[in-house]
Amino acid sequence: MKKNKGMPFFWIIIFFFFLGVGFIWGSESETLKSAPDLSLTDINGKNFKLSDYRGKVIILNFWAVWCPPCQIEIPHLVSLYDKYKDKGLVVLGVAIASGNDEKIKEKAKELSIGYPVVNGDDCPSIRRNFWEVRAVPTSYIVNQEGKFFKNYVGFSTTTPIELEKDIKTLLKQ
Repeated sequence: MKKNKGMPFFWIIIFFFFLGVGFIWGSESETLKSAPDLSLTDINGKNFKLSDYRGKVIILNFWAVWCPPCQIEIPHLVSLYDKYKDKGLVVLGVAIASGNDEKIKEKAKELSIGYPVVNGDDCPSIRRNFWEVRAVPTSYIVNQEGKFFKNYVGFSTTTPIELEKDIKTLLKQ
């Protein structure tokens, strides 16, 4: 029986991919940049602007229906949203590379997402303003003044803890 010598290399690449996805790169700028005032339509047809949420803390979460780390992170985001929505937290999901609205709706229902979800592939302003998003999940936190506070690339077991800490910090301000 002939062995496939390429298989170990394949598994090494897969290992490092998921290892890399598990790290968080949180960055916080001393000079906060304003978030773009995007005009968006969610997968249910509701139109809104990012500026409609001025005065609230926003988590803008980029995810994909096929992404295992996203499927682990989203229940934590749903929990944070449920816990802090009455105190001024908004979570906006942006599905990218995920197909049509129906496919995204199915996955959102499966994951019990109760916050607005946008099909990022159908939104030119998302592609234009967030072209640097190359990995999912990626989350941006926008403060009450509409400025970027921090971003997270990837998911690890500490991500929900760090996100909640940031939410509490901003809601106190």
